Amino acid sequence: MTSQRTAYAGFTDINTGETSMLLQLIALGALLLWAYLSCNSKCFLDDRAPIAGTFPPMAPGEEGERRISGDLHRHLARLCGDDWLVFDGLILIHAPGSAFPTAEIDHLVITPFGIFVIETKHWAGAVTRGETDDKLMLAAIDGQRLARTSPMKQNAAKVRFLRGLLPPRLWNVEGLGVFSHEAGTVDPTLPAALLERGELYRHLRTCQKRFAHTGTGRLPVRTVADEILRHADMRPQALVEHRQRIQEGRARGQG
Repeated sequence: MTSQRTAYAGFTDINTGETSMLLQLIALGALLLWAYLSCNSKCFLDDRAPIAGTFPPMAPGEEGERRISGDLHRHLARLCGDDWLVFDGLILIHAPGSAFPTAEIDHLVITPFGIFVIETKHWAGAVTRGETDDKLMLAAIDGQRLARTSPMKQNAAKVRFLRGLLPPRLWNVEGLGVFSHEAGTVDPTLPAALLERGELYRHLRTCQKRFAHTGTGRLPVRTVADEILRHADMRPQALVEHRQRIQEGRARGQG
């Protein structure tokens, strides 16, 4: 019995030592695995996730549109309370089945006193009249002189299309070109619908007062919006697809 107890005790001691060693090996393995995963996780984040403060700068056109959208929200809240709508980057389906079935509106503004199609230009420099009514000349701050298509030309077909959707009483649709850059100036001899950023509020206020003098009832903002949106592509990818078609058309010499 004594030898059996001794043998049993010896067996227990050996197992205890092996178990202790096994636990140490498991702990070491877990530590190495944790270090490996931590390193890989850091490398993955370094490769895939942008670090705060290193995002690519916003494209100039997008920055201008962001500024004007913010201005519109502030101005319209002041003029109309909550009875207004602004749609940024709206894609109209104006020619279904054609090579270019869509048109982009930087900002579609629907108010009780009018509907505004706004083309934003983030140009730094002096904007003057071009060789034709459809052209403008930009004397850029870096010294370049650049011929550019007028926002009035870009808006014309969109304004006609929207008027065609609405009954005559609601034909109060106006195209505007707004120059958003702080270094952008507009020659005073250009059409009044071409505005520097700081002129936008006064223009809207003037339109509101002029409309009030017509005696026409307030435009039904939601009804107008519903009719227009029936002819719009509201999918999240619509804007990207539209711009891709434009780029491909230009590459083929069609734009």
